Amino acid sequence: MERVQASGPDTVVRLAGPSGKGSILAIEVRGRLDPIEVEPLVSRDEMRSWQNAEATPVIVARYLGERTRDKLRSLGAGYIDLTGNMYLRLDAPAVAIERVGADKDPEPAQRPARSLKGAKAGRLVRTLVDFRAPLGTREIARISQVDPGYVSRLLTMLEREDLITREPRGPVQRTDWPGLLRAWAKDYAFMTSNGTLSCLQPRGLPALLDLLRSGSSSGGMRYAISGSLAAARRAPVAPARLGVLYVERLDQATERLGLLPADAGANVVLAEPFDDVVFQRTVLDEGLTYVAPSQAVADLLTSPGRGTEEAEALIEWMRANEEAWRA
Repeated sequence: MERVQASGPDTVVRLAGPSGKGSILAIEVRGRLDPIEVEPLVSRDEMRSWQNAEATPVIVARYLGERTRDKLRSLGAGYIDLTGNMYLRLDAPAVAIERVGADKDPEPAQRPARSLKGAKAGRLVRTLVDFRAPLGTREIARISQVDPGYVSRLLTMLEREDLITREPRGPVQRTDWPGLLRAWAKDYAFMTSNGTLSCLQPRGLPALLDLLRSGSSSGGMRYAISGSLAAARRAPVAPARLGVLYVERLDQATERLGLLPADAGANVVLAEPFDDVVFQRTVLDEGLTYVAPSQAVADLLTSPGRGTEEAEALIEWMRANEEAWRA
């Protein structure tokens, strides 16, 4: 390995194999690197064109978050952080290194609004996903029923994570809504964020759906179907084995739907929602009420079994049919 002096990146090295063929690594050292900084840094002329247009940028930092690492890989850059996260792929010499270190910063900076936990964050995420840009801070606050100060702080975090784009002091111009839903799923979990109860419908899911279609049988109770049954409407992966249902009261729903609490063999999960937002922008289809696709994705991403696969299939349908679900 030969070190070469050059302007631009912090250092440049040539990595060669026994045959003499090698690759140029343009190495940049950073204390931290937010996702929004990745593309400008990696695309910078000095990183890419140090006497060699094929130079591979490599970022070294104390810690690199998951989204930062994902963006570096997507741009063909390598990285190393001090917690053990490492990635490098070269053709000459043939190198393929990928190691996983910490998934959370062991020494996080003291910044406000660092997570998407809680009902207010959930309402804001749903607003940014369900409504098209441009969206101003006060408009987001009005739709989500969250105070403008909190909205402003959370938008700053989302901008830093490159999940939204906005002009200085201006409205949100772009939302990476699939990325935002995946980020929300790291702080939200269907089974723990909501009050849930596992149940058995002795006659199976078809009987459950028939009862829901009949307003008189279910007592006209407020509900919204999520999970596999919601995904299967648009992007079926496999027959649903578990019915997920948001209701206002667990005791009322079990009685009206003829459900039996069950620790094992459950085919229905009832959920008292973390927030009333799950009942907003619902979809009525063939006499049944379903949660908005965005809510279904978040629930599936945090569900066991094939939930992640079903979520990704639904995201692909949503990409191809934004006009069908975004306002």
